[in-house]
Amino acid sequence: MRGKTHTPRSRRGFSLIENLMAAAVLGIIVLAVGLAVSAAQKASQEGKKTVLGAMAADDLMSELRAVAYANLPGYDGMVQDVGALQTLTGDDYPDTYWALGRSVLVEDTQYVEGGLGAVIDGRRIVVAAFDDDRVLVELECFVPEPSS
Repeated sequence: MRGKTHTPRSRRGFSLIENLMAAAVLGIIVLAVGLAVSAAQKASQEGKKTVLGAMAADDLMSELRAVAYANLPGYDGMVQDVGALQTLTGDDYPDTYWALGRSVLVEDTQYVEGGLGAVIDGRRIVVAAFDDDRVLVELECFVPEPSS
């Protein structure tokens, strides 16, 4: 009987280098997914602030539209700091609006209707909603002077 010849055995596992490379690739993938989730959360938070800013600015504009024309200049320069939103009657806003502030500009102006050639005196109201970094929303409205 002849001696048994050994055929080369197939490899049964990963080498150390292959394991290290796989761990590095896995680490890069986990890091990339983590960064993507973080960026998505930040974008979601910014979108939420913009929507809430639009709602807060619209609320204040609606309140100002209900103020008597003669009293509008009293609101010029009004600023509600970030986290301190209140209605014109002094009611606090819900905590959801913690990251927002608002400001008001009221100025006398004229609106010229080019097609008719009419000039209308009135007041321009600008309401801005902002956070710590930037203005999120700005709304503008023209209120014509009431006839006497």
